[in-house]
Amino acid sequence: MLPAMTSRAPRRVVSASAVDLRIRDGDVRDAVDIETVHFASRQAAYADRVSQWPPPGPDRSGRAARWRAWLSDPSISCLVGDSDGEIVGFCTVRASVDVDAGPSVADMPTLYVRPDLWRVGVGRALCEAGMARAAERGFETLTLWVLELNERARGFYQALGFSWDGGEKVDDATSDRFPARRYRIELEDVVGGS
Repeated sequence: MLPAMTSRAPRRVVSASAVDLRIRDGDVRDAVDIETVHFASRQAAYADRVSQWPPPGPDRSGRAARWRAWLSDPSISCLVGDSDGEIVGFCTVRASVDVDAGPSVADMPTLYVRPDLWRVGVGRALCEAGMARAAERGFETLTLWVLELNERARGFYQALGFSWDGGEKVDDATSDRFPARRYRIELEDVVGGS
C-alpha cells in the first residue's frame, strides 16, 4: 500500500541505490529539463530500433515549448523526480483520452527516467507517486500505452501490477508505425482506496 500523497508536499524517497530523490510537482520552469530527460530516455530506448531517429517533429526548443504548454494545463499533473536539484525523471497523469474510457479512468501518457538511473528505483517511485496522484484526483483506474517493442517498459509495468487490457493501437508518432498495448491497474488495489 502506498501512503497518501498531498498535492503540493514533496515526498522524500530513497531508492535501492541510495539516490536521494524528492518527488514534487513540475511547473513551466522545468520544461527544458523535462525535455532533456524525455529525449535522452527515448534515445536510449529507441535510437537503434527506429528507422528515422530522432523522429520527425519539433526541434529542442519546440519540444520544450510543448512541455511548457503541458505544464501550464491544469488538467495534467506532472510529477518530477529531483535529485540534488536536478530533474532525473518525471511522469504525467491526466483523464484518459481513450474513446472507450469512462470518467473514472486516468491515463499516464509519460513516465521517463534519465537512462543512467534506470533500474535503481526512480521509475518505480515516480510511477507509485503517479498512481497516488491519480487516486487523489478521484480516478479509480490508471491506464498507459507501451510500444510492443519496449519489452523493458512492459516488464516494468507488469512487475508493478499493471496488466494488458486488450487495447491496441498504432503509434503514428513514429515513421515505423509501431503497435502499442494499453496496460491498466485498479488504483484501490495499490493505493488503498484513497
